[in-house]
Amino acid sequence: MSEPSDRGSDESSPPPTESGERDRDRGEGEGDGDRPPPRKRQRIRLSCLECRRRKLSCDREFPCSRCFQSGTPELCEYETRPGLAPLNKLGLSHNSLSNFDSRLSLPFGGGDSTYHRKDIRETDRIRRLELEVAQLKGLLEKQIPSDGSTVVGHSPNVQDVQKPGANAVADVAMPPFLQCQDTGADKELRFFRGKEFKTRYFGPHNAFLAFSELTGLCPFMQETSAEWLRPLHIHNNKDRSKLADQRQARFEEPDPVLESLLPSREETDSLVSIYLDQFEQVHRIVHVPSFRREYAKFWDPAEKRNAAFTALILSIMGISSCLDAHSPHKFDKMVSNSHASALKWVESADEWQSRQSQKHRRLIHYQIACLIYLAKRINTIKKKRFWKGAGALTQDAVTVGLHREPSHISHKISPFNQEMRRRIWATIQSYDLQASFDHGLPTLLSSLHYDVNQPRNIDDDEFDEDTKELPPSKPPSEYTFSSYQHLSRQSLSLRLELSKVLTGPPEELDYDRVIRYTNDLNQEIDSLPSWDVSNNGGGSVLKKPLLAYTLLHIQLRQYIIPLHQPFLRLRKTNSKYQYSEIIYYNAARDMVLLNDKLAQQGIRTLNFLREDNLTLAINLCSVTMLQPRGSTNMIMINSQHTLQLLEKCLIMKEDRILRCGNNDPWGYSIMCASFGLLEAHLGTKTPEAAKAASAERFINLHYKLLACQDRSNGNQPSQPADSGDKCPSAIPYPTVPSLEKFQIQAAPPFPPSSSQLGPPAQPLPIGCPVEIPATQWWPPNTDPSLLSQMQSINPDFNLEFLGLNVNELWGGDSWDWDQT
Repeated sequence: MSEPSDRGSDESSPPPTESGERDRDRGEGEGDGDRPPPRKRQRIRLSCLECRRRKLSCDREFPCSRCFQSGTPELCEYETRPGLAPLNKLGLSHNSLSNFDSRLSLPFGGGDSTYHRKDIRETDRIRRLELEVAQLKGLLEKQIPSDGSTVVGHSPNVQDVQKPGANAVADVAMPPFLQCQDTGADKELRFFRGKEFKTRYFGPHNAFLAFSELTGLCPFMQETSAEWLRPLHIHNNKDRSKLADQRQARFEEPDPVLESLLPSREETDSLVSIYLDQFEQVHRIVHVPSFRREYAKFWDPAEKRNAAFTALILSIMGISSCLDAHSPHKFDKMVSNSHASALKWVESADEWQSRQSQKHRRLIHYQIACLIYLAKRINTIKKKRFWKGAGALTQDAVTVGLHREPSHISHKISPFNQEMRRRIWATIQSYDLQASFDHGLPTLLSSLHYDVNQPRNIDDDEFDEDTKELPPSKPPSEYTFSSYQHLSRQSLSLRLELSKVLTGPPEELDYDRVIRYTNDLNQEIDSLPSWDVSNNGGGSVLKKPLLAYTLLHIQLRQYIIPLHQPFLRLRKTNSKYQYSEIIYYNAARDMVLLNDKLAQQGIRTLNFLREDNLTLAINLCSVTMLQPRGSTNMIMINSQHTLQLLEKCLIMKEDRILRCGNNDPWGYSIMCASFGLLEAHLGTKTPEAAKAASAERFINLHYKLLACQDRSNGNQPSQPADSGDKCPSAIPYPTVPSLEKFQIQAAPPFPPSSSQLGPPAQPLPIGCPVEIPATQWWPPNTDPSLLSQMQSINPDFNLEFLGLNVNELWGGDSWDWDQT
């Protein structure tokens, strides 16, 4: 019976093995009923389980086309050897894509897929065996660390490993692009990439975050590219190293247009020194030692200048141009030559900055951006755009992650750049908060989450670009160049809350909250240290602790005035609001005295950086005008002192105009009118005399501007050639017909004689003739010939030559504001 069976067998079947023949012979001799027939070896079925259940042909892909077309690719599973998870749980990896090479070897025009079926099966078997080996190897590495110790809490359960189909083995052996990341419940959702200052930051709910949170996407794309796209010769031809070298070469190239704007070496050194001596003790933008090294190379003929550092120097000079005290400031109508130079430098640097790539930026680009904004504030360039410009700086800083602590979010930022990121962010914060307060508009910082640490209270010579670890911060009682930024952070949360309250609905601000906020401000003020002003320290740059001390106090006291301003007029109906009058007056008075203390020492930083003189003069005048004339209130008792405070504000404002120009004449005209209005209210002068004195003071200042006109421009009124180049400190006031009709009894409308020119020995008492006192920064001139020559042009004087429309300033329709 065996012969027909042998003859009917398939010729293509494999020959019987020796063990198989022995079993068959043994079965024939012993009979079929003595022993069961031998069990055949079970082969792994190549079709998926779902296609076998549905009795359909399967193309043996993963997932197969049948499961994919039916919309159930998750049900596509294949048989595996015992002890291993199904293929779809093991994941799709480089080793599990069994037929990729065979499919790629087929021609695109078609071909019989059965031709390579045998090779595909053999390749599939080999790769599955490799996958099993990799699984077991990974499991052993998890159980036995390299140091021989036992990993507690991370080793899989032995029973789970031995159990067929256990998930523990599948989790350990899972391909890298399917392994879940341990995000944790408290992990913040954010996306941060890059190094140093070339970084990008994104918070939650953005595509980049979804890209990074999708487990295994990057490895999957890399493996797909290596197995599918590379054989088709689809390559990325971008040479990143070559592009980086090209960017570096463009960065090192000079800019002839910017270099043509540079003045002489002596003038540049003077302006740079003014900036480093004053502004860098408040807003930390550059690292002084590294800047000095680059500045020395900049003037070395053997070194190549780059355009970025040239723009940096132009921005610095634009800040300190009008503060230079070594030469008289000549004028072209209402604008001084120093201010015109600053405009030219700032506009050129700003135009160069706008052409730079937003993607490939460095520290120097953010330094230039901060310096340009500071120069615009100093020179009152586009004043209505200050709030918008500060907001744009804040948005740029947030997109690169300056508001996040660099030591926590990335290890690719050096300690030097970490500290510079903190300083740049603190500077931008100060810009945005002050612009928000000046314009009465909300700030982006109020709704922004930030965790960056405050800048350390250290000097610049204590660290550099090669520092591996920053030195510890010094105590607040020890003054450094970074003391302002370090201490300003302590009150930042309170100032942000006040900014949000003051720009919010007014009905939500009740008096109890005002008192609470006032107490909080006073506590912050009392906690500020008092440095030894006489101790300037060593080094090439003198320390000015009074500058940081003044700004720290002013930026806190300024919030007291708008907090109590709505309650001033309620004093007549409720006596409890008398506290608002007193605290309002004291805050304005203290801020004037702080600014005056700086002016006495020749520090003009805050006088140019802020508009305190205008706002404080109006505040003092308004709170005093609310008091009855015969009142014994403390404010009225100190009324003469209030006039002296207004005089100080006017002097500081005049000093700025005589250096920069009266490009904002509204402010000075309002201050002159406020001073005269308060004199009339207090009875110091009659209304007619007060009006005449206000007009006299306004016109007398513009006579000084006319005396300092630069005749080299060729558009000035005719003057004798030998009049000299010096600018007099005061010009005799001519006879003005419009003022003669007033019967002035308090003071004549004429200034003192030429023998009284120059700084007065004692302050002028209230009621004396109004004259612009000469300041210590304006060179006096007592040349009689010059004065007589200047007197000759007085009859031909016209304010329209300076670009002023007096009727518009003092009596135009623009004052008809709607008070309803």
